[in-house]
Amino acid sequence: MSKQFNDIIEAMNHNDLPPYPYAYPPRSTHRSPLNPLSEFEIWKEEDKFTNDIINLYLHFPFCAYRCGFCNLYTVANKNIELQDRYIKALCKQLESYDGIIQKRELKTIFLGGGTPMLISKENFLKIIDTLNTVVPDWRNTVEEFCIEASPDSIVAASKTGMLDTLISNGIDRINLGIQSFQKNDIAEMGRGYGNDVNIQAIEILKEYGVANISTDLIAGFNGQTKEMWLHSVEQLTKLAPQTISIYCVRIRPDSQFGRSGKYNNSYDFYYDWYEEAREIMLNAGYIQETNVRFKIPKKGGYIQQYYQFICKPILGVGAGARSYTSVADYIVGGSAKPNVHEIEEYMDKVEAGAPLLRSLYALDDEERARRKLVLNLYEFNERQFQDEFGSRFNWIYKEKFAFLMNEGLLDRAGDVYFLTKQGIKYRDIISWSFFSERVRELDKEFYSELVAVK
Repeated sequence: MSKQFNDIIEAMNHNDLPPYPYAYPPRSTHRSPLNPLSEFEIWKEEDKFTNDIINLYLHFPFCAYRCGFCNLYTVANKNIELQDRYIKALCKQLESYDGIIQKRELKTIFLGGGTPMLISKENFLKIIDTLNTVVPDWRNTVEEFCIEASPDSIVAASKTGMLDTLISNGIDRINLGIQSFQKNDIAEMGRGYGNDVNIQAIEILKEYGVANISTDLIAGFNGQTKEMWLHSVEQLTKLAPQTISIYCVRIRPDSQFGRSGKYNNSYDFYYDWYEEAREIMLNAGYIQETNVRFKIPKKGGYIQQYYQFICKPILGVGAGARSYTSVADYIVGGSAKPNVHEIEEYMDKVEAGAPLLRSLYALDDEERARRKLVLNLYEFNERQFQDEFGSRFNWIYKEKFAFLMNEGLLDRAGDVYFLTKQGIKYRDIISWSFFSERVRELDKEFYSELVAVK
């Protein structure tokens, strides 16, 4: 048995670090459908799988600047007229989904990007007005309303009254991309401000009483040492945001770092750095929720991702937004190469009432089973899995689970399997081992093509 799964142990021994699987299948597997579908047809089929709740993701694809590590669907563009037209299109698209949303209970809203903190007060209120029209009862059902922000955008918003507008209209989680407290790292990212802005942003959010200040740190910038990384971790824990997520810098060919040639893809350092960062946060009173996320008990967390991990659907609105259903994961109005022309094309199509679906990955029963395995290894309820799939897919996980338990990476209590401390550390390697061959092939093809045209 051990020989059959040696790839897992070899990956651990080589300190491999696959991308963090927050969804399955990954974006890289999406392709244009041979037979054009509409998102409405997908959601009609979704009724056969889930019809109880829904989550919303609203995408704002504009930033003041583009960070060196970023490969998300965003462009550096501060044109106000373009943003005004974009929000109008986003609201119209959201209104067109009223039939999809109203038959379910809305649980979370995530306004992501990009840097949606750059939205004007007037445009944010247009989104709220649209929500009030489409989901009149949303304030009574939504458990989390999140917006993404950069530290400098928080400082600016505190001076314009925008933070008051956000919080009075339901924003209770602000995802703040700190990334580092080291001035060299901040400059390396391409951000034109100092460490004092990071501190100021968190202090401002604390003064405003934001329920969940959710922060990110990234390890592995050029020139960064372990001591520098741990100093950032220590400084952030002293500021005591409710949630801290830690990542290793990912070098993608479609990012500035990837194009620069200054970075390699060696992550030998990270697991050692992770261990020490983990101890700092646990000693500061945080508990570990996932391999990347730590939270203050009963205060922090990430509710939309919780629903995503238990395979509840997310409806994406806006150019480049992803939707997650049991039928297909799909993208509307955007490709892997964001640009203003493509965003304008999205707006034209919304205004004309034209189909928006750009690419997708259709899920069959096997891929649905794999998705539950990939995302739910923190706590995997075998009885629930068997209730849904029977024994058809035991071949995917039964022997591998026995191997993982023998290696001390997985444990069991009744019907529930769960990752051990060591298993959480290597969660991404273990999760990737459950990816189908088709998904692996498409992922490899996607990034090979990006490298070829770099």
